[in-house]
Amino acid sequence: MQGVFDDVARSRTSLDILPNMHTLHWDDSFTLCVIFMHKNVKSFAFCLPLECIMSRSLDRAVEDIVTRMPKISLIDLRFEFSIGLIEEGVIRLLSGLPNLHRIILPRFCLTAKIAEAASRLGKLQTLEYQYHCYQGQGKRSDVVDFRPKLTEGSFPSLFDLSMTITLADATNFLTIPFSPPNLTIMYLDSPVTETPITLSAFLNTIPEACPLLKSLTVASASHSDLDFTSAPEKEDCITIDTLRPLLKCPNLTSFEIDHHYPLRLESSDIEEIATSWPGAETLVLNIQPAYLDNSNLTLRALLPFARHCPKLQMLGLFMNATTTDLPTADHASAYQLPAFRSLRCLSVGVSLIQEEGAVALFLSQICPPHCGIEMGVTWENAVSQDVVDKLEPRLKKWEKVEELLPLLTKLRIEERERARLLKKEVQDLRIRTDILMDKFTLTGTSVNIDGCITV
Repeated sequence: MQGVFDDVARSRTSLDILPNMHTLHWDDSFTLCVIFMHKNVKSFAFCLPLECIMSRSLDRAVEDIVTRMPKISLIDLRFEFSIGLIEEGVIRLLSGLPNLHRIILPRFCLTAKIAEAASRLGKLQTLEYQYHCYQGQGKRSDVVDFRPKLTEGSFPSLFDLSMTITLADATNFLTIPFSPPNLTIMYLDSPVTETPITLSAFLNTIPEACPLLKSLTVASASHSDLDFTSAPEKEDCITIDTLRPLLKCPNLTSFEIDHHYPLRLESSDIEEIATSWPGAETLVLNIQPAYLDNSNLTLRALLPFARHCPKLQMLGLFMNATTTDLPTADHASAYQLPAFRSLRCLSVGVSLIQEEGAVALFLSQICPPHCGIEMGVTWENAVSQDVVDKLEPRLKKWEKVEELLPLLTKLRIEERERARLLKKEVQDLRIRTDILMDKFTLTGTSVNIDGCITV
């Protein structure tokens, strides 16, 4: 391989190889990448092996990137080791690229010092991490204490921020002087299991600290080192009182939360959320809790959102979809139930279900065509065989609902169309009858009470 690159270097007719190339992704020896670097590269992603650190070649790599590709607007760093080993080098790298618009880091790598360096980048719009395997994770311990010291003018252009810090640190970060003033998207993945108290304190800061916020996702170390089968205590569960501060955010259209225990929400709470959030487009309320055996919410919890949230495209709830709560045909026809107007995805996670046919019939009355069903989990940790045995039949039933729903929804639409045409025909006949009756009345022709005409 080295010989091939040596030949390319010797035989090139200009200093820049592939001078029109604007994106460079490299997953091999960094030294081989240098010949492809030039000033027109705008996006650069590369993998840092541990050998690069051990050989102390990071300083040279930073110098090559900064001097050869000064116009980079996107930098994507990928590595598996602790950010502490290269923190100073990463800071020098970021500080030497003033045109950065977007920074992508491994999961547990946004430390206080790196945040301080990023805050001085005037054009930075997005600071994020990814869950991809190739991205790497770093070490959780590196982000436990996140207390950056910001200066005036910090993060002037930042609108999209993803962090793996505790909610207490996030609350502090949003309330210190010179915190990001223009955030519209925020994704928080706490490395610890948060309590409703810490979540409430964080959410209470949002309306004032982030008035422009449109999208918020909060994940709280779900399913880490905790028993999957024990029932939650009341004080461990998130309630409507915890979530209520978000209802004061006028621009918020997307909210997702992931927590260890099911949310303790009642039907009246769902009604309050739906009526207070008519502009909601994405709402996912803890669809994969570790405690699988019960939920206060049933399929009826879908109805307030169908009635009050016309823009809702994705809805996720952890429910107990039993047939005992389903409306009967006598009391809730397809014409009486509110229907979703824009829903594209109903995410049920690990929701309980008994009779998949009855559930599919009910959903066909309120879901629009092409609305999909999502089920399953994204847990990181391995689970016991007992949990697998409990989830497997449940998810298979939801898969059956997913299979049945498109056909049943199509039948419902055809049924409604036939009913509409029949209603129109009946109305037309009534109009014709009224016209005839008026004519007979004018000509003096007698008409019996039963509608018979006497000539």
